[in-house]
Amino acid sequence: MATKTWKIEKDLCRCCHAEGTFDNLAEPRTFLEKEEVYSDMLRECLDLDIPPVPGELCAITYSICNACITRLRDACNFKKQVQDCEQRFMTLYYKNAIQGLNTETVVKEELEVSIDDNHSDDDIETIVLKKEEDDDDDSFMDRDDDDDDMSEDFAITKKPTTSMKTRSKPKAKPKAPPVKKEKPQPQPKKKAEPKPVKEKKDDVNEEYALTVEADGTQTFTCRVCDKSFNQRKYVHQHHRQVHLKLRPKLRGCHLCDVKVPTHQRTYHMEEVHGLPAPSCGACGKRFAFPWLVLRHQKFHHMGESKYRCEPCNLTFIGRSKYMHHQTKHADVKAFKCAICDKEFKWRSGLKTHMLIHNNIRRHVCKICQDAFVQQSSLKYHVLKKHPEMV
Repeated sequence: MATKTWKIEKDLCRCCHAEGTFDNLAEPRTFLEKEEVYSDMLRECLDLDIPPVPGELCAITYSICNACITRLRDACNFKKQVQDCEQRFMTLYYKNAIQGLNTETVVKEELEVSIDDNHSDDDIETIVLKKEEDDDDDSFMDRDDDDDDMSEDFAITKKPTTSMKTRSKPKAKPKAPPVKKEKPQPQPKKKAEPKPVKEKKDDVNEEYALTVEADGTQTFTCRVCDKSFNQRKYVHQHHRQVHLKLRPKLRGCHLCDVKVPTHQRTYHMEEVHGLPAPSCGACGKRFAFPWLVLRHQKFHHMGESKYRCEPCNLTFIGRSKYMHHQTKHADVKAFKCAICDKEFKWRSGLKTHMLIHNNIRRHVCKICQDAFVQQSSLKYHVLKKHPEMV
């Protein structure tokens, strides 16, 4: 079966595969005095992430046509409209500011009947029977000729004092007050049964042995092959890849038989086969993945960042660097000296402080041979005792 070849002559819309002269998905555009980045709009509104491809196809295939821009803009506006309306509705609902319109019940007026004392009991029965017959008529309140049907000898008049009443009509029910949402009262917590404590394996101690020198230097020695490292992450990586055989997965090259790690594939394609790695068009810096190029451009060239420190107004490209910076503003000192209980924010500060307890003076004055623990102490000594050397 012959494979089909897709030849692209102009820009390609990644949303509908139309060809023409279109806008780049990552470049900001202005519409009605508002800045739009179409890749961000696709991600925020439709949860779609369209990555650019490396190489010569990157520029011509990372674009969007005007028709898709219009539909995307309508989708974003509709999503914002629904969110705003729902937020306003729920705000009014919880404030009991929404009331339903109940249809009013029409109540017929009670007719008061007074009878003269001169009439006999038979006449009174006649009037009562006549009144009951009128009540059976549904349009009793709408009739104008009720008095004409009665005998002229008996007159029905309305007086403020009631001597006899007809049967009462149902009264309108008062409107029910708005129901307030009552918060469920917290139920008393049941005493949780103690769970059996699981024994935790000390994986770190199984991998390496820690040795702390007198000057505070730490050495991590592999327990299997006695190889030493100066950082914990290196001995952990060594143990996983060498002894546990958990090496990183290799990705095969489709142009040759070489297999390389995923993060080195783009550099292999550039050095061996001449295919350029994803790079920044502004400064030429190369990256392993296209998404790193976009992050680099947004932070370094466009000034965009999600992580900004309010006290000092510094921006950071990632969350890890931002959280590390926040330690400077925090009052928490996590590193404590076991001898004098002095606390430090940074591990390096505790390491330098331990040199004082161990009386390790590594910084020696070249003139008078006086030794000091810290480099700053040596500089101060030279400035005061040997100002001619400054």
